[in-house]
Amino acid sequence: MLNTVNTVDLESALSTLELIKLGEDVYEIASPNNKSIVLEVLSVDLALKTITIRHQHSVHDLAFKDNLDLVLDKMGIKRSVDTVSTDIKAPMPGKVIEVIVAEGDTVAKGDGILILEAMKMENVLKAAHDCTIKKILVSTGVSVEKAQILIELS
Repeated sequence: MLNTVNTVDLESALSTLELIKLGEDVYEIASPNNKSIVLEVLSVDLALKTITIRHQHSVHDLAFKDNLDLVLDKMGIKRSVDTVSTDIKAPMPGKVIEVIVAEGDTVAKGDGILILEAMKMENVLKAAHDCTIKKILVSTGVSVEKAQILIELS
């Protein structure tokens, strides 16, 4: 379950806090009412806007999203590659206009794999990394749903 926090409220709340570095990747966050917490930063991914922290022996993953990120998430569009994907999924409902590749083809990062028509626009789905086409699960003219696997990669 995703909890979202209004970023405007978050910005105003953060302005009242004091951040004190206690050691390498260990910080104390002090508030004006003399309450404080200590946390350890385990990892930071600026591209994905995520941070992993440890607080009181519990690990927490935090994702920071602005209004644009939230709108793109609702549309099923990713702004960056989370992990190396092993398949091509439909970013939104639509109709397959053309399958550009064949099973066994080797494609480079950025090569077009499939053309999907959605909302009266043609969208070219491209390879996120160098890979080989393992299996094609759709054909031209087929309607697809959001997040449906269209092509498996290896």
